[in-house]
Amino acid sequence: MNTEPAHTQTQHTSQARGFGATRWLLAIAVALAATVPAYAASEETTARPEFAVLIVSFLFLMGVTQAGIVFSAVTRLSGGQWARPYYRLAELSTMTFAPFAFVGFLLIYIFAKDELFYWLNPAPGEHLSAWLNSGWLLARNLFGLSLFYGISAMYVWNSLQPDLEETKSGTLDQHAVQNKLLFLSPFVLAAFVICNTFLAWDFAMMLVPHWHSTVFPIHYWFGNVYAGTAALLVIPVVLGRFSTQKSLFGVYQIRSLSMVISGFMLLWLYFLWAQFFVMWFGNLPRETDTLFRQMYGHYGPFYWTMIAGCFFVPFISLVFAIINRSLLAMCVLALGINLAIWINKYLMVIPVFSPDDRLLDHLLDLGLSIGLLLSFIVALVLVARRFPLYCYWEINLKPDTDAAVDGVADTGALHS
Repeated sequence: MNTEPAHTQTQHTSQARGFGATRWLLAIAVALAATVPAYAASEETTARPEFAVLIVSFLFLMGVTQAGIVFSAVTRLSGGQWARPYYRLAELSTMTFAPFAFVGFLLIYIFAKDELFYWLNPAPGEHLSAWLNSGWLLARNLFGLSLFYGISAMYVWNSLQPDLEETKSGTLDQHAVQNKLLFLSPFVLAAFVICNTFLAWDFAMMLVPHWHSTVFPIHYWFGNVYAGTAALLVIPVVLGRFSTQKSLFGVYQIRSLSMVISGFMLLWLYFLWAQFFVMWFGNLPRETDTLFRQMYGHYGPFYWTMIAGCFFVPFISLVFAIINRSLLAMCVLALGINLAIWINKYLMVIPVFSPDDRLLDHLLDLGLSIGLLLSFIVALVLVARRFPLYCYWEINLKPDTDAAVDGVADTGALHS
């Protein structure tokens, strides 16, 4: 007699179905990585750093995937039981990108730092602070990445334990695990803020000479969380192609997630406006030059497409129930939001180096960006086949009756 849990059995039966599709994705990723160098011989017409568009795509994917575990931490702290089916998918997406994050940053540091960061090559006699040097650039970003992914690994490992113990017929106090996750959640959020503040400073704000802003990192955080939360609508659809496990996402989850997306949309817009207002009202020459270069001229269509994709289209669409309760419509909207946030990252980096950059001139970067995305999808599929797709123990967890009784007794003692 087979005593394995039902979700473990379905996970085993899904492997044969997903293996062929995984091989196809892997083959496409390898083919792109192997063939796109053919475009490297094309003439460069801009002065931006080599592989700058690929760097933009790397920063975008890292931000989107890091937002997964942030979503889990926030909804756990707020007691959002509707979000429990999303927990495992969000957490696995974060940890799957961890190797890409470290390798990608080190490659940028080794091969592109001198072109990307002007302050690493100061003019003779120019004095720069100790913060602006190669050693500190490496140290602070490695510290931020290690802090974030280290705490995230502890968080995800604790989340996995009850489901893994169930497959071994073990026993584990699930309420104790839940309390531990609640304890770790604020540390996850703090690590995310620290890591992304360093990234926002170094890879966007400090590319513009002498630009200082306390608002910009916050705008950067919420851009990542906004896109990452929207991506949670698409990830189950992608992984569902490689699994026979029964989907736990219904209209209630889709509708609830659409409301969270609306909240992050407004926060993103607020901090974008706060940043714009300071630049425009203060008429600061360095900042307004960068801002107007994005809004008008060659980059104007990119900027207003980004504004439409991040705010106007979602704001209008999410009003209608026919959209915010439809998985297909929400997936299309989520892809549009992610494209708009990618453009947002593109405008943070590229216009600083080139007044008239053209994407079609950089097919190598675009091809490698697609290869990076497909490689991440392949890795996520492989990880999802190794672990349960859903946090079953938490979905089925009942309230701690002992704690509830103790709480009632304490309340009665206070009133007496």
